[in-house]
Amino acid sequence: MEPKATARERFSDRMRELRKMRRVSQRQLGTWTGRSQGRVSSVEAGGDPRLSTLIALSDALRAELVPVPIERLSEVERLLGMAPSAVEEPPSSLDRFFISAADEEDEK
Repeated sequence: MEPKATARERFSDRMRELRKMRRVSQRQLGTWTGRSQGRVSSVEAGGDPRLSTLIALSDALRAELVPVPIERLSEVERLLGMAPSAVEEPPSSLDRFFISAADEEDEK
């Protein structure tokens, strides 16, 4: 079983895919955004960029940064025709209640 990708890894992978889809080199993207090729490479490698860098890269690639709650990620990916991420959805409040109730019964 594959380990789950972190949000940063998923973002890095998608940014790299988008850049390649647009047929833009890291150097070219860096020039367009006023960043170095090394900074672009760092973002694609999962580095910790500033929000201003993410916005500049997204704008240059004609993309939109859209925050998606993790529990809705699979639904959004399905709507966009993307392969769903291997992200476990956190249990709902109701699930937590049933887990707690089952634990209490086991202790009796």
